[in-house]
Amino acid sequence: MFAPIILFFVTLGGFLLAVGYFAYTNIFGGRLVAKCRVPGEAVFDLDPRMSPVEVSAYLGPGGRVRQGLRVELEREGTWLWTRDVLPEESRGLLDDAVSVERFRVDLPGRYRLKGMSGSSAAGRNMPVAAIHVYVGRPQPHASVYVLAGLMLAGGFVSLLVVLA
Repeated sequence: MFAPIILFFVTLGGFLLAVGYFAYTNIFGGRLVAKCRVPGEAVFDLDPRMSPVEVSAYLGPGGRVRQGLRVELEREGTWLWTRDVLPEESRGLLDDAVSVERFRVDLPGRYRLKGMSGSSAAGRNMPVAAIHVYVGRPQPHASVYVLAGLMLAGGFVSLLVVLA
C-alpha cells in the first residue's frame, strides 16, 4: 500500500539530488573575485584560505562563429600556466562556460589573469567573451551523481513494477 508512495519519493529525491547538486557545484557554489573581458586582464589577491579556485571562460552566444581563447595566470610576475580554450569545450547546458583550470592556492599573493583571442585577427570578430575567477568553488564528486542516478532509475523502475 505504501510502496508506490515510498518509491515515488525515492525517484523524486534522486531527481532533486542530481539537479540540486549540479546547481550547487556549478552555479551557486563559490564567490566571484575577478573577471575580465577578452582581450584583457584582471589583477586580484588570493590566499590559501580561498581554495579551491576555478577559472572559467565564458565564450558568448553560440549562434555565431566563435574563436578560441588563450588564458594565462601569473603570481607576482611568475608565470604559473597557460591554457587554450576552444568553443567545443563549452557545456552548453545552462551557459557557455568552460572550466579552464581548478587549483589550490599554495602561496598568498597578487595574481594576474590575462585573456586573449587565439589569433590576432580573431579579437575584432569575437562575440562577448569573458574570464571569471571563483574562490571556494566546490569540487563535484561523482559518487553523488551515481547515488542520484541509482535513486532515480531504481525508484522509477520499481515504481513501474509495483504499479503494473
